[in-house]
Amino acid sequence: MNGEPVFLVYGATTEEWTARYGVEPFSHPCDECGAMLRTSIPFIQGTLRGLRAPACACGNELTPFTLVRDPRYGDFFTGEEARSPRAATSRRNVGRVRRWK
Repeated sequence: MNGEPVFLVYGATTEEWTARYGVEPFSHPCDECGAMLRTSIPFIQGTLRGLRAPACACGNELTPFTLVRDPRYGDFFTGEEARSPRAATSRRNVGRVRRWK
């Protein structure tokens, strides 16, 4: 991806993440050993939401992932932007951990 930190989302199931963001899980063979890996771990990276596969049993950590843009940030393809993401964050919420749900 683009080098930005990836935040794993604990407490959200693959089904909940799919329902919320429309990102679809899929399976793909490991590039190293050929074992089938399924994208099932919800993550956040900037304005993107996605699912990644866990590390393979062979030790390969470069596993498949799928992602979409969070609709709060507008449509990526048409260039139509939503409200600034900074407007949604008040100063009193900066630095606080938000729980899923």
